[in-house]
Amino acid sequence: MENKTFCNPVKFSDEKRHTNPDPFILRWCGKYYCYATDESGVKVSVSKDLVNWEYKGYAIREEGYKDYWAPSVLYWNGTFYMYYSNIRVEDEDNHQEHLKLATSKNPEEGFVWKKTFFDEFSIDSHPVIWNNKLYMFYSVNNWVGTEEKIAGTCILVDEMLSPEEFSGHPKAVIVPSMDQEIYARNREGDGRDWHTIEGAAPIVRGKYFWLCYSANAYVNVDYFVGTAVAVCKEKLTDMDWRKYPSDYIWHPLLKKNSEVEGTGHNTVTKAPNMVDEWIVYHGRNAKEELRPEIEQREMYIDPLYFNVEEVVCEGPSAAEQESPQLPKIQLYDKGIEEQSMLAKGSGYYLAEFWVSGIKAHSGMKYGIYLNYMDSYNYLELCISSGDKTMRIVRCRNGVRYCIGKQALDKGYDYTVPHCIQVKKVFDTYCVSLNEREFTFEDGFGCHNGNIGIKPYFTKLMLNSFSLTRTALLDGNKLGYMGEIFEMGDTVRVDESGLYSDGRKLMLQNNMPDGNYTEVFTLAIQSEINYAEFCRGNRKVLLKKDGLMPFSLYHFVREDKEWFLVDGKKTEDFMLTKEGESCRWELGGIKIVDYQITKIETKTQKNRA
Repeated sequence: MENKTFCNPVKFSDEKRHTNPDPFILRWCGKYYCYATDESGVKVSVSKDLVNWEYKGYAIREEGYKDYWAPSVLYWNGTFYMYYSNIRVEDEDNHQEHLKLATSKNPEEGFVWKKTFFDEFSIDSHPVIWNNKLYMFYSVNNWVGTEEKIAGTCILVDEMLSPEEFSGHPKAVIVPSMDQEIYARNREGDGRDWHTIEGAAPIVRGKYFWLCYSANAYVNVDYFVGTAVAVCKEKLTDMDWRKYPSDYIWHPLLKKNSEVEGTGHNTVTKAPNMVDEWIVYHGRNAKEELRPEIEQREMYIDPLYFNVEEVVCEGPSAAEQESPQLPKIQLYDKGIEEQSMLAKGSGYYLAEFWVSGIKAHSGMKYGIYLNYMDSYNYLELCISSGDKTMRIVRCRNGVRYCIGKQALDKGYDYTVPHCIQVKKVFDTYCVSLNEREFTFEDGFGCHNGNIGIKPYFTKLMLNSFSLTRTALLDGNKLGYMGEIFEMGDTVRVDESGLYSDGRKLMLQNNMPDGNYTEVFTLAIQSEINYAEFCRGNRKVLLKKDGLMPFSLYHFVREDKEWFLVDGKKTEDFMLTKEGESCRWELGGIKIVDYQITKIETKTQKNRA
């Protein structure tokens, strides 16, 4: 599998055009499942790379119902929970769309209605797990529907007591505030203009929590995707979102252009490398005649970038562009009956395991090697169904001891796939099992061990394994930048960032040749400031005398490199000498965080 280019809309294996309004993306066992609106049921399609899709038919069809709107799906402990709305075939009023729940053990089919949550208009659900609690975003009409000045649809959030029950204490998070959100003027004949705010889709990066939302109507010229941003807090319902840049300034993330229109209702998902954010949305070919009675909305995808509080997208795109990046290693459906090494370790990596056990009267126990040197020296994540624990075990010179443990979730079913994600940043590990995180130090000081898996008298299925060489450094972890760069002067690191006593940072790149992306979030320290990049004798002044914090992207691909500064792309620069030294000069600027991701031109893969 090689990274290639693609053109929107995405392609299907049967080479037919498929409509996918309101696409919701579930990433499960290393694959992507797209659930979409349709008159006759909820459509489902599957992909491994976000670009090439296979249509699987309908995930649910209920006899006597039509107009299945805006599905979303949550996977938890072996069950898929689908949230959707529809109406009876004899109904003509879509305000009878009520939020419902169906469940299945299969992501592609077999969903069966279980309950209807509300007896009032309720659509566009999006479940989110945040700090081990489940929340639901959704849209209603009755929150501001009777207001005199600004009436219409808005987005609420509520905590879920379980995947099947709302707490019943919703909070409004995004409400109408500007003319571009108007669905129809004087819609009810009473002089009020009806606004539409719907389709919440979350993005989290660093300390910020964004919501994408769709506004207006897809047949109107002003239909768009906007963003609202909040500072992360412990409880999702305590966050306060504001539209970017303000509630009264129109600043769309996506809107129509000469090639694509009707851009809206999206999901944001990770690329296969588990690092880069991509927006998946519906759009229609602007060069084709608009026929509202015929569904024309297809699936489009575009990369997202960040400029501190701002989300940036160059879409909607219809031209050839770089495909979503692949991981270094991708394995699928590998039976595990004995100790197996999957990859060589390094100073930093992001690995994801989807593992399920085979039902046995003796239960299940297995270990994931995070850093395996030999049988006497290793770091292991050990999961046991017997005492229902996850342990971190260190074996040093043959002495094996536990350095930390957590209880597994209540009702944990080891026979179904569970997601284990491992982030290694030099000596620090962050392990999450089903979104529950555990952070600890390595203690070995050796980064070239192996990553692997070991069953303890147990048969396992490794449903998928992905690994990308990436590291995100912030706060005191910015001290690890000394592993990546040579510093030209004495620098200091604290929770606010990395900075120089002399007000000028000199960073000489120690990285080997190859393709990579690096991202800096930078804060201004003095009125006179600049950011300059030097490769050989070439110097590029990227920023001068800035006033506000900003983000700086650096892309290196084969024979060229380019930058994204303050959300704006520079020209491409050609690379003529292999191994030519490069360095950064940052004057009067502090580094708030830094991310490096290696780009693989080929992905190692295996299917057992």
